[in-house]
Amino acid sequence: MIKKLINSDLNAEQLILEAAEAEFLEKGFANATTIGIARRAGVSHPLLHYYFRKKEKLFEMIFQKKVQALLESFEGIESKGLAFPEMLRRFIECQFDFVAENPRLPHFVLHEIVSKKSNLELVANIVMPKISRIYNMLEKSLNAEIAAGRVRPVKTRDLLMNIVTMNISTFVFMPVMLQLFPAIDNDTSKQAYLRERRESNVQFILNALRVSPNLSHNKIIRR
Repeated sequence: MIKKLINSDLNAEQLILEAAEAEFLEKGFANATTIGIARRAGVSHPLLHYYFRKKEKLFEMIFQKKVQALLESFEGIESKGLAFPEMLRRFIECQFDFVAENPRLPHFVLHEIVSKKSNLELVANIVMPKISRIYNMLEKSLNAEIAAGRVRPVKTRDLLMNIVTMNISTFVFMPVMLQLFPAIDNDTSKQAYLRERRESNVQFILNALRVSPNLSHNKIIRR
């Protein structure tokens, strides 16, 4: 009986979180309501309130979950002792794939942090402590490459900004691309385009750092 109750609680909580994510992405934080989230989740409003109290808590938990998913996608990059070009390639690809799996998230985040300063502070407070290890890993590797003369001097924050903005822009402007190029407006062509775009982003970043443009997963050419 206890096990059944625990499983029921876990299922209800997961349903609420999934419903909240869909509600926020569809309507934005300001227009989303706990009543609407409860209805979407198929649970009572008092039950939602019991778990999460207010929608700010849901908002925070969803961002926590997304950041954790992003960090998990980076697992293994640091521990494999990869050469810098391959490590950077995997870093770019992981971030691109994360956005591909959450294509509405960039629109939502941009809208929320622009429209409400407290949301910017909330997102920063959630994201920064969790990604600091990844940032430090990237900075250590980058500085070693700069010191060895294998890449041009560049600040880690600028490199990270280039990666994030290039990857995110692919999905932010996807509706425009589909309108301008109807030939890719089907699942097969769209997926092929995204694979090409991901590789293009990798090559652009590597070339900007003067890393060989002939890098592939199976072969790394060093200067």
